[in-house]
Amino acid sequence: MADANKSIFSDTYSMYGGPKQKRKQARVKIDVPCEIKLINSKNPPVLGHLSDIGTGGLSLQATAIFYNGDQVKISFELNKVKTEIIGSVLRTSGKTTTVVYGQLEPNVHSLVQDYIHKHYFDSKAK
Repeated sequence: MADANKSIFSDTYSMYGGPKQKRKQARVKIDVPCEIKLINSKNPPVLGHLSDIGTGGLSLQATAIFYNGDQVKISFELNKVKTEIIGSVLRTSGKTTTVVYGQLEPNVHSLVQDYIHKHYFDSKAK
């Protein structure tokens, strides 16, 4: 008879939920070129690639170094619409930079939300 207290999964199996799950909004993978400009800097923008995007933040790949708290303006094209998002660098790990933003402008929020919706629900996008 099976032991009711013993899990059928190995001890290395873990599932994230509750307090360990940090994202409150969905993000989707993306591969879109972008331009990153430090706000309040006279330096020219640097080129990068968005690696994921959501209504609360995004991740990008760039060769430039960004630091926690840097305010950045990210320009890119989403669904053939030129878009700009202003956010704050949350963390950097190697070439990956994670940016969070507060309230998006309604038109940008709708654009990102539509992109996420198409990614999850549009059978042609998969």
